[in-house]
This record gives sequence, C-alpha cells and structure tokens, in this order.
Amino acid sequence: MKKIIMLSILCTVTLSAFSQNIFNKKENITNNKVKSGVVYSEHPALDAINSINKAFVSGDLEAYASFFSKDCKFYSVGDTTSHNLERDLEIVSWWNENFTIEIERKYPANADVIKYTGSKEGVWVMDWIWLTAVNKVSGDTVKTLFHDEYFVNSENKVSLWFTYYDKESLDAQIQNSFGVHRNGRVFDEHPFIEDIKSLVSAYESGDVDGLVSYFSNDAKFYRLGGGDFDPYSEISIDDRIKIWKKEITANPKRIMEVYGYPDAIRYEKGDGGWEVLSWWHHIGTDKNGDKSRTFIHLSHSFNNEGKIFREVLWVE
Repeated sequence: MKKIIMLSILCTVTLSAFSQNIFNKKENITNNKVKSGVVYSEHPALDAINSINKAFVSGDLEAYASFFSKDCKFYSVGDTTSHNLERDLEIVSWWNENFTIEIERKYPANADVIKYTGSKEGVWVMDWIWLTAVNKVSGDTVKTLFHDEYFVNSENKVSLWFTYYDKESLDAQIQNSFGVHRNGRVFDEHPFIEDIKSLVSAYESGDVDGLVSYFSNDAKFYRLGGGDFDPYSEISIDDRIKIWKKEITANPKRIMEVYGYPDAIRYEKGDGGWEVLSWWHHIGTDKNGDKSRTFIHLSHSFNNEGKIFREVLWVE
C-alpha cells in the first residue's frame, strides 16, 4: 500500500510539473515579443531638433545650418530626389523674408526619439508640429501640420530629413496670402479628355450618332471666328447635327491633328464644374480633292452626369 501511495504522489508531481512546463511554454510563445529599440521623450537629438525649429523661426541661418551634416539630404512629401543644405537655407531665408513664423507642438502631439537595437550610427526623431506663418505684407495667415522624420547621427547632426504635409493646401494658402488666388486645378490626364478624343474620332469617321452621344439633350453650341461656316450662338443639339452633317458632306475626308495637348480644368469658384480645352488643326479634303487647313480651339463644359452641356468653337 505504501508503495502505491508513493507512486501516486510521484505521478501527481510529475504530471503537475509537466503541465506547468507546457503552460509556461505556451505563455512564452504567446508573449514572445522582440524589442527592436528604445523610445525616448528626452534626448540630445531632440534638443537639436528644437534648436533647429528655434533657428528657423528667428531666421538665424548660421545657427540653423550648424545642426546639419554637410552632406545632409532633404526629402519633401515623398520626393524621389533630394535637395541639399544650400537649397534648404534658401528656403528658410525665403520664409523669413516673407512671413513671421511660429512653430508649436499641440497636444496630443509629442516628439519621439527612437534608438534601434544594434544601431551605432545614430537615432531617429519622429516629430509632429504646427507651422503658423503670417504674411508680412498682407497679414494673411498660413497654417499647416508637418510630420518630420530626422536621422540624427552619432555627432548629433541631422544627416537625413523627411517631411510630410498637405502640399496642395499649403501652396494654395501661400498663393492666397500674396493675393494670387487659385480658381481650380488643371489636369493633362482625365476621363473627360479621353471623351473629347473619342468625340473627335467620331467626327473624323463621320459618325454623327457617336458625336451626339457625348452631349446632353439640352446642350447649347457656340461658334466664333472665321472658317467656311457662319458663326452661331446658343443653338440646340438638333441644329448642331445639321451643321455636322453639312461639314462632313463638304469635306468627305477629315483629319483632326491635336495641337499641344488638351487640358481638363476643375473650376472651384462660382458653379464650379469641369471644362476641357483643346486645340486642333482641322485638315479637310473636299469632293474635288482640294485640302484646307484651319486652326480651331474647342471648349467643352461637362455636367455632373459626365455629359457635355456646352460647346464653344473658335475658328482661326
């Protein structure tokens, strides 16, 4: 009996130890996290960044430059090419000539210094700042949020700087502060440009139904300038169909050579909307084989359904 009791105790202890060992292994697997570095909220590298901001605000170019390595590379908003310290000093000088500047970190923004495990070359500083700049002439305010990533080397000099911000918003604010107000954006690639190219192809092939398909039922048409046809103003789609057919009959062979490239413009003021501007050489061959060459400019206005509701044609 004594032997049985002792064997039972030994089995219990062994199983308990085995179970505990498995549990510990599972816990280790679950909590297995590899630490890649240390994050600091206070560090000499952060002191250097704070000094850079202070020098930028005051316009002290000498102090500003002292915190960068001579071969420092600067990247902005995902640029694939960098600029150097000399160019960056020109940028800092321009800001101070034209604006009164303030830089601040607002809660919950906080700069972090990251020292990666095994790295002996330096540390990374991740920073988020608000820049507020008041135009010295107009008094208009420019404001935007920057995210900056600095690599600070072992000599406590910045050797690499990536900066990210809303470039379109900042550029527009700067232009506005100088009294240059933007009224839209211009695109050299856009589905509406492709529509105009297809429309022109339909005209070349004499496909009137294809032409009509790009226009709204209430579209209006305008023609100015010279050419073989009289000017017209605010005519309907039905009247325009008659003119297309007349043009196609007068020139059985038609070639439209693009001049430059079309632009799609998204206007912001007023009713806004999309406009495609294009320039062409119209080369027509009549029934007798005689060729004519005319320079034309087209302006097409698109509605929210993607249909052209206005066409304006200028003929040389």
